[in-house]
Parts: sequence; structure tokens; C-alpha cells
Amino acid sequence: MRVIFILSFIFYSCENITSNDSDNNEIIIDNVEDYFSYSVSNQVAFYFFNNVLINNVQIDSADWIAAFKNDLCVGSQKWTCGSNSCEIPIYGEYSLNEGTQGYMLPGELPSFKIYDASENIYYAALPSDNIPWQDGIFPIIDSLISE
Repeated sequence: MRVIFILSFIFYSCENITSNDSDNNEIIIDNVEDYFSYSVSNQVAFYFFNNVLINNVQIDSADWIAAFKNDLCVGSQKWTCGSNSCEIPIYGEYSLNEGTQGYMLPGELPSFKIYDASENIYYAALPSDNIPWQDGIFPIIDSLISE
């Protein structure tokens, strides 16, 4: 069963946002695994975050973070790192993998979303530093914040 989940998680691209509340940046979607799914590429950067916060409260191990290029999920990770720095893989476009068409290109900025499992809400989030994507980089960013 776990293999099926991993394979489906890897091979299916993200679904479009279905609901958006412009007053508080909340997004309501039914299934985190579908919305935060992506294809794996040999072009990848790992962005490390020391803190991921929703309304100045650290997220917990049931929550997720994801990177997007426009409305296309290009990487995600469940926040299982506790109080330590945690990474999110952000994949780039690779010409030999059609599943990565439209993914990150050098110099582009990813956008981020946080999934709050306790509230079943997706939030748009801003990093404390905007680091342009480049294959093979490992930037350490202090915080990813949603309010």
C-alpha cells in the first residue's frame, strides 16, 4: 500500500486551487496528497527552513509545506523535523521527463503554501528571504510565514 501511495505521490502533478478567500489567504482543498503531489526530476534544489509559522505559531508534525510555480506543485514535504531545520525539495524542469514540464527554471522564484492539518486549511506563505531557484543549491532560510 505504501508503494502505491509513493508512486502516485511522485507521478501525478498538482490540482488547481478550488477555493480562495482573498481576505486571509486561506485555501480550502479536500486532499493534501493530491494537491501537494509532484513529479521527481533530476533537477532539484533543497530549500531549508528553520521556522515555519502560521500566525506566529510553529507548525507541527501533521502539517505540510509545498513549493509552487504558479499553480503547479514542484515539491512538498510533511513537516516531520520538529524544532530543527527542515528541507523541501523543489524540482526543476527536465526535458526527458514530461511530468516536469512547467517546473522551475534557473532564476525563478518559487511560491510556498502551508497546510495546517488541525484546521484542514492551506495558507499562502512568504519566506524571509527570496532565493531564486537553481539546480543543486541548498539555501537555508530563517522562516516561512503565513498570517
